[in-house]
Amino acid sequence: MTIQTGGRIVASTDFSDAETAWRIGDADAVLTYLEQQQKIVLGGDVLTEELTHTYDSWYDCAVPGRNHADAVRDSVARARTYLSDYMNANGKAFYVIFVVV
Repeated sequence: MTIQTGGRIVASTDFSDAETAWRIGDADAVLTYLEQQQKIVLGGDVLTEELTHTYDSWYDCAVPGRNHADAVRDSVARARTYLSDYMNANGKAFYVIFVVV
């Protein structure tokens, strides 16, 4: 799968029939795209360069009564924070799978 955002084309790697993995260094561009598409990021999984699970992940819980635009913005912000902290601690030799609705 490829996406275009901010004048940049970002490509993913197929992980399974239903999942696609993105280089963690491209996560900010992917999150910008998801935000533009009004997708809520429910969480994600971090994979090694060999596409094996690290068992590192995050999740976001829906807040009843929160409007969709706020839910999109807040979920993308939490994903950005988690992935930025992860890269600062572990480097960029990883992939990420996003769970979105």
